[in-house]
Amino acid sequence: MTKRVDSDRALRESEDRFRLIADSAPVPMWVTKLDRKRGFVNRAYVDFLGVSYADCVDFDWRTILHEEDHDRIVAQSIAGEATLKPFVLEARYRRCDGEWRWLRSTSQPRWGPDGDHAGFIGVAHDITDAKRAEAALRELNDTLEKRVEERTADLRSALDRLQAEVGERLRAEEALRQAQKMEAVGQLTGGIAHDFNNLLTPIIGGLEFIAMRIEDERLKRMAETGLESARRGAKLAGQLLAFSRVQRISMAAVGVNEVIANMKDLLRHTIGRKIAVETNLGADVGHARCDANQLENALLNLAINARDAMPEGGTLAIATELVRLTTAPDAAEGDYVRISVSDTGQGMTADVLARATEPFYSTKPLGKGTGLGLSQVYGVTHQSGGTVRIESEVGAGTVVHILLPVAEANAGTVTEGGEPAADAPGGRRAATILVIDDDNDVRAFLADSLKELGYAVVEAASGEEGIGKVTAATPDLLLLDFAMPGMHGADVARALRKTHPGLPIVFVTGYAETDEIERALGTDGPVLRKPFSMDQLAAVVAGQLPAIASLSLRSA
Repeated sequence: MTKRVDSDRALRESEDRFRLIADSAPVPMWVTKLDRKRGFVNRAYVDFLGVSYADCVDFDWRTILHEEDHDRIVAQSIAGEATLKPFVLEARYRRCDGEWRWLRSTSQPRWGPDGDHAGFIGVAHDITDAKRAEAALRELNDTLEKRVEERTADLRSALDRLQAEVGERLRAEEALRQAQKMEAVGQLTGGIAHDFNNLLTPIIGGLEFIAMRIEDERLKRMAETGLESARRGAKLAGQLLAFSRVQRISMAAVGVNEVIANMKDLLRHTIGRKIAVETNLGADVGHARCDANQLENALLNLAINARDAMPEGGTLAIATELVRLTTAPDAAEGDYVRISVSDTGQGMTADVLARATEPFYSTKPLGKGTGLGLSQVYGVTHQSGGTVRIESEVGAGTVVHILLPVAEANAGTVTEGGEPAADAPGGRRAATILVIDDDNDVRAFLADSLKELGYAVVEAASGEEGIGKVTAATPDLLLLDFAMPGMHGADVARALRKTHPGLPIVFVTGYAETDEIERALGTDGPVLRKPFSMDQLAAVVAGQLPAIASLSLRSA
């Protein structure tokens, strides 16, 4: 009897330890017998149902299943038990307080001392928050796709109308007609890029927040994938703005030959070994007025186009020389640096050549190009005060001439104000920032982001409302949208310059109206372009508040 008593005591102690451990678990746990009756449930199980322990043991969980999940879960439960293997179920259950909660239950078969099946051990985890986040991401993606489709349809319709109008003016000189057409398309694409940037701003910011804070690896990957797609969309919008010539760029006297010489290795790696790269750089070329980065992008685009036109190999040649234009419908008379990029590829037909610089027009297979390469070259060149000439013959190759105005080596640089440097001031104290933006989503994202950075935020949905709040709130900084109905950003800035001349102002815009902004804030007025990251927002804000900086600006 002593051994039996000791054995029973050890068994009770083991059961007590198991119960203590199970009751301390924050998730429901249970043990079932062969007749599906529960032999044990833990405290979290009792708390979820809100009934006594005795009632929990005999509780029919099917009565609290969501009607949309009931039949599926019952069938999956029966099938899972029949396999005598672990199985997982996901469904909505009504908690004792009446709230529906998503639970993921995992059931593991248990075996008796003789190896016979004795029932199941189960545990359930609440995944309601993960389900909501997944649904929110799905809705966000669906909304973005819908808006992109709508904007694409609008663009296609507008381009069709534009082409019809161009057809009515065929009697005009071809070069002038082409320039007028591209100017109209540029305005259209600039407006679309503005709306697209407004859409992308809260999307990128929201996905950044999710990716930084979510713990579920699968959802984190989904957020990061969505963030990468949104960034590609931002790059596409940037190309549209470059084409439309409304994007502010840094103009300077650029040594053209030096830029090309520094790109030779990059070009060789980009176009591959089958294509030879030759350069013939004029010794007297000197400097041209342009943006060095945009010039590099333009040359890289032309090199990629040349590579695609020479699938079997060939020669890419880049030459520079000084030329003088006297009569040109799309450029002023004067001296220009001509950069000629030629290939020995397939060439273009007359019809293709006539549309080569139109946005989204491409002869490449689907998925091999956006149709924005040559239009970007066209846009940045004309924004620099130059022009583009294209010569091509089927079977003989293509030559693209970029003509940029000659500049003195010591010519001053007109900078793009407000582009935050990576090493922007790293300290601040709590400050009050007024945000004026008519787009509710963008305004909410800006406010949330600034609060996350530790600033106090005052919001206004219009220029008139914002001016009224300046006196009451006495902000340390104003973040101001440009394109707003009624009183636009430049009008607001001019009005506040008279009443509050010391208030720092940063334009936050996806459509940088260079002339209007410069008239309101000067040539070096800070501009934060949409879409932007938390790092960029933090840097530009800190850079405008140097006088009150004292704490380290944390990384966003």
